[in-house]
Amino acid sequence: MITKPLTPLEAIRSRLVEVGNKFTLPADSELSMFNEHNEPLIWFFSEGSIILHRETDELLMELVSAPTLLGLANIFQTTPIKYRLVTQTDCQGFTVPAHLASEIIERNRLWQQACHWTSYVVRGLERRDSRFIGTTTYSQIRVTLLIMDSWSFDLRARIGVISFIQKRTKISRSVIAEILSALRKGNYIEMDKGKLVSVGRLPTSY
Repeated sequence: MITKPLTPLEAIRSRLVEVGNKFTLPADSELSMFNEHNEPLIWFFSEGSIILHRETDELLMELVSAPTLLGLANIFQTTPIKYRLVTQTDCQGFTVPAHLASEIIERNRLWQQACHWTSYVVRGLERRDSRFIGTTTYSQIRVTLLIMDSWSFDLRARIGVISFIQKRTKISRSVIAEILSALRKGNYIEMDKGKLVSVGRLPTSY
């Protein structure tokens, strides 16, 4: 498990919040990583959970929970790849244009903290790739179930298992349903109305 660097994150938050545009959003709100002037935004979430989608193919990249900071890498280099955020629960936080965040980080000598947070995000993406690239269909489903099992009960109750796995892996719904059915019959997982209730000791192969 990669430990979230909360101390560097708080150091950044405490300075950016002074100029941030605060928000309170309900679940299922769709958000952009750019403002109305097409400038990249940094999003800080103090409460809630958010799903990050890649717009080109609607791949579900990750579900992240507060406290978290999204878009900080745009300070260093703006990506041509577009992402879309969807809140999964009620969320609170603030946004700051990337150029303004860069000025504040420079003025307050927070580059070390910014690098700590960016490194944490990169390591998380590496961990994700190691679990999904070049692995079997079952391995991808297995690791996604374990990730979902780590969520709070309220979050699991909001998100359909098959839909989440399909969007995250692009595995066909029929294959996912077949494997989930076998795991349920073997009492490895418990589901209720399409939502995940609990996960036991999953077999390593299928």
